[in-house]
Amino acid sequence: MAELDTSLFQVFQRLRRNGVPLGVSDYLEAIETIRGGMGLEDNDRFKELLRLFWAKSREDQELFDTAFAELVEPHLKIITTPIPRTPTSIAPPPTNPESTTTAPQPPSISPEPQPQLQPQEVQQPQPEKVILASAVKQSFVLKTDFTESPHSYQLTPRLPLNRRDMAGVWRQLRRPQRVGVPEELDVEGTIDSICRTGLLLRPVLQPRRRNLACLLVLMDQQGSMVPFVPLIEAAIESISRGGLLGKIDCYYFHDCPEQFFYQRPTLTNAWPLEEVLQEKAKGNSVLIISDGGAARGYYDGMRVGDTKTFLQTLSTYTYLYAWLNPMPQNRWLTTTAEDIANMVPMFPLEREGLEDAVNILRGHPFPAGVGLNE
Repeated sequence: MAELDTSLFQVFQRLRRNGVPLGVSDYLEAIETIRGGMGLEDNDRFKELLRLFWAKSREDQELFDTAFAELVEPHLKIITTPIPRTPTSIAPPPTNPESTTTAPQPPSISPEPQPQLQPQEVQQPQPEKVILASAVKQSFVLKTDFTESPHSYQLTPRLPLNRRDMAGVWRQLRRPQRVGVPEELDVEGTIDSICRTGLLLRPVLQPRRRNLACLLVLMDQQGSMVPFVPLIEAAIESISRGGLLGKIDCYYFHDCPEQFFYQRPTLTNAWPLEEVLQEKAKGNSVLIISDGGAARGYYDGMRVGDTKTFLQTLSTYTYLYAWLNPMPQNRWLTTTAEDIANMVPMFPLEREGLEDAVNILRGHPFPAGVGLNE
């Protein structure tokens, strides 16, 4: 049953590669449960049990069903189909119909028992559950050296980073400051007062710390950014879920910020660029989301110049700005994005890139060699 072992692990690995958050413990827990005899009533129960362990959302279930049908079900059909056996028996010797009487036996002699020929025991087909259980209860060994079918297509849209993970990263964007009414005990101030006066006249109070981080998001819209709309929407939603609800403003532009920003993705309701930066960006964090020309793979010197002009204007209002690019970093080479990445901290829109961008927005220094004067 090595084929079944390998097929289950292939399903598990395919789910992980497609972004389903699974660990080795999830695999081992499912296998131990199967060893205990659960889910072995029939193929449907077996599939449903694994789905409960490895697929939580509707998207995950669709991925699981596709992988299970392709990799596991062919082996289950072979395992659970009983092989019929033809019953065989040894027939008793024929009797002579003409001989109807037998010789009488002497009364003092007991007849010896004659051996009876028993029919050979017929081996019945084992129930499906028993066959499946015996197959699944064999040792499951983690295998990493296997090959899959070369033609596998994933048509369900999946984000490279789910909303929950993105929200967790955005929670790190904090600028705690003490503002408001003094209502929290200032321990150091109280001790200092006692040392100066020799008496505890009254405790010293101070305002509570509050997160004053505000974020201005400037998003490239239309054109080459159309394929990334689901990812951008998920990123914006995760910012609100990460604790910045009510502290985020979103504006849109096309290719490069120039004279106006727009309040709607349809590039309507225009606002002057300087006015938006004065009201929303001054002293706050600014996140730019754009492929920077990397999606089409071309270089536009005019776009580089216009972007530099905008960044110079932005730097007069805040130094807390970063750029997220939905294209992977290896696709920036020889494109407009490569030159822009030398002027502004640019990171790919994945977990590590998002964490680096948030650090810049919190006030960490720019990477070496990145800046408008470099």
